[in-house]
Formats: sequence, C-alpha cells, structure tokens
Amino acid sequence: MKSAGRSGRPRERGFDDEGLVVECATVTSMCRRVCGILGARLARARPPRLRARPVIARKPAPASVAVAVVCDFDGTATVLDIGDEISKHFGGLPQWEAESARFRRGELDTRGIIEAIYARVTANEAEIRAFAAERARLRPGFAELVAACRDRGAPFLVASGGLRQYIEAVLDAHLEPALRAHVQVRANEARFSSGAGGLRVAFPGEATSRELGCSTCGSCKRVAVRDLREAGAVQVIGLGDGFADRCLAQFADRVFARTGSYLQRHCEASRIAHTPFETLHAAAEAVAAYR
Repeated sequence: MKSAGRSGRPRERGFDDEGLVVECATVTSMCRRVCGILGARLARARPPRLRARPVIARKPAPASVAVAVVCDFDGTATVLDIGDEISKHFGGLPQWEAESARFRRGELDTRGIIEAIYARVTANEAEIRAFAAERARLRPGFAELVAACRDRGAPFLVASGGLRQYIEAVLDAHLEPALRAHVQVRANEARFSSGAGGLRVAFPGEATSRELGCSTCGSCKRVAVRDLREAGAVQVIGLGDGFADRCLAQFADRVFARTGSYLQRHCEASRIAHTPFETLHAAAEAVAAYR
C-alpha cells in the first residue's frame, strides 16, 4: 500500500525520508570504523621484506668495425708457396712430388697433405725460419693492404694451413714493425724433431673447425671469419688461392681469388662472386673505400 510523504510523492511502506537518512548515516559510520581499524592494523604491520634482484653481468656488445680481412699466406700474401719450398728443400723434391700427386688423386685431404709434405723434414726451427725469410717475397700490395687495415682500425688476420713458425719469420723480416704489429697469425704448429720421424704438425684449430662443420681442413678458415663477426666486423673480406681457401670463399662477404689459381676455378664452378687478383692493391683500395 502506498502513502504520500512530506514531499507529496508516494512511498513504499517501511521507508520514509527520515529513515533513509538514518540508515545512510549508520552505514557511513560503520565504514569509517572499519577503515579506521584496518588502517591501524596496517600501520602496526611490518612492511614486507623485499628481495633484491640479483645483478646479472651482461657482456658488452662488441664495438662494430666496418670491415675486416682474412688473408691466406702461401701463394697469396707471398709470391711463392713457402711451405712447399721448405718441403722441397729439406725433405726432398721426390717426397713433395709423390705426396702432391696423392693429394691431386684425392687420396689425401688438406690435413693429410700438410702432414705428408713435412714427414721427411728434419731441420730445426732456426734453419726453417732462416730459409723462409730468405726465400720469401711478399706479394705486391700486401704491405699496402695491411696499412689500409691499420689506418682504419680494421682487423687483419693471416689464416693459413702452413706453419706459424715460418709465417712469423717471413712477416718479421719483410714488414716494417708498425705494420707487422697489426697482423695476427692463425696457423698450424710445427713440432720439430731431429729423429727419423721428421717434422710433425699440430692443428690448434681442429676442434673448433669440427664444431663449425669442417673435418677436412684441420684448421679451417671459417673459424677466423666467425670470430671476426663475433668481434663486431660488419663485412669480412677473404683472400686466397688454394684448396684450403674454399671454406673462406664460402663464408666471407667478399672474395679475392688469385688469377689462375685453384680457388678462382672453384669460385667460377660454384658461382661464387669474386675478384681475381695478381697484386693486392685492389684489395687495399677496397678496404680504404669501404663505407
């Protein structure tokens, strides 16, 4: 049943304006009391102990370098293949010819031929170094190529299937110290013996080469390309001439292949873009001009 309130509007039984005001005031009072109790409890409560997040040391990103060079040594940095010259001189021409023929027939891989041509070499390290320094001639443009890399802060790696000892002897003898200091050498290691066993070869890069998918080279040049990229190189230029430079040509961004060499024929057959060279002046200009 509806009745009229003071305002003259009808209202439901059990409610009136005064009662509604009373109820609202009661609810408001109760809310204030509850909020007061909760506020007091929160004030007395001990704040939660925050655990500090562990600080993870992040490896800084490598500084980017525009270009880097990986250069083969025998027949590329030099006019002659000094490893072959050492084998012929100290191990005998028949030994070198026989093992080279086996390699051409496919009976030896890159690692196998490197081991085989030194098997009868019994000279000591001093003799090998002196012979290499005297016999070698750097290819025209090699010093200019190193200088172009040095001047723009571009890494320069000599990556070779030859032996570190004779490579360093040649570079020490034929490059001025300021340029020599800019050249890093990655090569195999000679283990000298005066016994009948001859010179033995160790392959320091073999494990990493296999990890990256090469079981042929012994010390594969793709490792040098990978390392330069990880160090921040945007473009890697590869220069070579031989069978052991196939992986370099496959993974480098730009390839220079010596005119008439095995590598040039391989690049042509495999449709790998490359620049033929007889001197290294064009490679030096490419490094200087790269942007």
